[in-house]
Amino acid sequence: MSITADQLNTAYRKLKSYVYYDKTDLKLRQRLAAFECSNEFDEKLQAVLFVVNSLTPSSHPQFQDWLQKITFRVVPKKINWDGNECELTTGKFITNVTSTDKIEVEKVNYFFDGPIELHLIAVIWIMQEGLLLDKQLGNECCGSRLNTSVFKNDDDSLGLFQKYHEQYSRWRDNGIKKAKQLLTEDKVNVAILGLDIQEYFYRIRLDFDSIKKSILEFKLADEVNTSFNSALPLTDCIREICLVYRQIISPFLQNSHKDIEDIDTGLPIGFCPSVILANWYLKCFDDVIIQELRPAYYGRYVDDILIVLPATKNPQKQDTNPVSAFIEEHLIKHGLLTNPINQRYQLLSRPGLYLQQGKCILQYFDRNHSIAGLEKFQKKLEQNGSDFLLMPVDEADNSIEDVAYEIMYEGSVNKFRSVKGMAENRYELAKHLARQTILHLLTDDRPDATISLGLRRFFKGKNAIEFFDLWERVFTFFAISDDPKAAKAFDSHLTSEIKKVSTNSGVEIKTLLIDGLLAHLELAKSMSQALCESDWGFVELIPGYEIEVLRNSNLIRHHFIRKPLLNYTNYSGPITTWKIDKPVDIDKRKLELSPRYINFDECMLLACSRDVELKGMPPFRWASYIYEIANRRDPEGIEWQLEFNKGPGHDD
Repeated sequence: MSITADQLNTAYRKLKSYVYYDKTDLKLRQRLAAFECSNEFDEKLQAVLFVVNSLTPSSHPQFQDWLQKITFRVVPKKINWDGNECELTTGKFITNVTSTDKIEVEKVNYFFDGPIELHLIAVIWIMQEGLLLDKQLGNECCGSRLNTSVFKNDDDSLGLFQKYHEQYSRWRDNGIKKAKQLLTEDKVNVAILGLDIQEYFYRIRLDFDSIKKSILEFKLADEVNTSFNSALPLTDCIREICLVYRQIISPFLQNSHKDIEDIDTGLPIGFCPSVILANWYLKCFDDVIIQELRPAYYGRYVDDILIVLPATKNPQKQDTNPVSAFIEEHLIKHGLLTNPINQRYQLLSRPGLYLQQGKCILQYFDRNHSIAGLEKFQKKLEQNGSDFLLMPVDEADNSIEDVAYEIMYEGSVNKFRSVKGMAENRYELAKHLARQTILHLLTDDRPDATISLGLRRFFKGKNAIEFFDLWERVFTFFAISDDPKAAKAFDSHLTSEIKKVSTNSGVEIKTLLIDGLLAHLELAKSMSQALCESDWGFVELIPGYEIEVLRNSNLIRHHFIRKPLLNYTNYSGPITTWKIDKPVDIDKRKLELSPRYINFDECMLLACSRDVELKGMPPFRWASYIYEIANRRDPEGIEWQLEFNKGPGHDD
């Protein structure tokens, strides 16, 4: 089956939407922006179309050339925090000091970095062949599932994967709800077991011949489609990409992941087919759990596993470790795991994959005792799930210190000696930053020096590196609040902290870490600078990361734009402006390549704003016109009442 130009265009839009909604991989965002704004954009798309329609795409010289450009980047995974708390035998030492002369990165992650053409081929693979792997998975697999639109023959939507937060909530909340039902309705004791596979993406042992066999067998059983290419040429492309990437990072893995074996093929993190392959690889484990263990609830979010079981006895009353005793009784005896070696359990259905005993979490609830803890946890989850950016003023006025830290207790919260330590709260900090940014977006309030000071204090030392994924949000806050002085001070501070990064994985990895963090810092500044009222002097510091391409490709954060859809016009001024000097024209190309669904009310707001040239069209008709261009369909269920269409220049 040949890939059509329309299918290629849909694949590109899906890739762009996927990148657009990602909050962390700024490098891929910058790559895509530069790709789209290139003078050779159409020629590059045609090159991809020519390759995927060739007899053997994986052997095509152009594809081989793209393979040679694959590289990777290194990011911190775990910071060494030893030293803040001493052993109880010597007394307890707690400090708020995170600054240090050396910031030790204990563990790192490798991320795929390659040409956009390879990412585009990956999306086409998902649409043509990879979807048949996802289709084999049951509802118990909750993470990184494909959008239902992908399975439609005439799909031209933006959807690629289902929404992350909805999948994650379903995986977690359904398990909690089932546990509560067993306790309150069925009147049985409950055990909740949480498992995590160690370094999953590095230890997978993929056999692409088995993958191809699985796709073909499912296709034959599912339906007959004579246009389906049984040679699965795009799967061969994914095999080659994974193989080349593994060869590139293998010398570095020997230093950072010393016990990874040669037969562990792994999967590239940051490459969209990886999550589909990772889900499929554990399907056999899902099947055995359901058939042999028959849990009340089983859910898996890629490599995070949640099991809810009725418990006939209290695991804590046994002489041995309650966690290990429970795992032995329910997982080892049922032939799911091996006996532990060096405190690790191996999956019998997938040799080479391990569960670390120290990361297994077991919660036991007795029906005759209070379940307030479970109910409080469920209520907190529901509260977080429906959290609003705009909160009451008294909560929005909390300081950074109020929300970014939480005190951990042992015993009564009223006793000073019960304080166990302090922990940074990533979720609350991100939420607070969003609130403050939106509040500044809606008002003309001047910058608050106390917030800027609180942010600089929080992002000191190890915190600066631990929370590197929040840098962009901080710079965006400074951009929206129009505080260039604070932004430059924060930039200088982070640069200084990055240079303190160290690791015991070798000099090369340390260099890659520092270079990667510095590049991420420049991209974080670029994303915020693209919204600014004025030039902060960052532009000349960001060679290769042109702010203009982020604007022209519309890969900026649209929720920080004051006037709806202003970024879909030829307006070149500050996106955060309240008013523009003269009407602008709509940019049809930006609409056609929109990375997100555009709501009709946004189209109407722009049409009625008098900020855009309507070319003699009535507002409703013009709004319908741009809606259709962006979303590839006419607005449905909307009627225009004539009495609301009165006013100078607004007659239909």
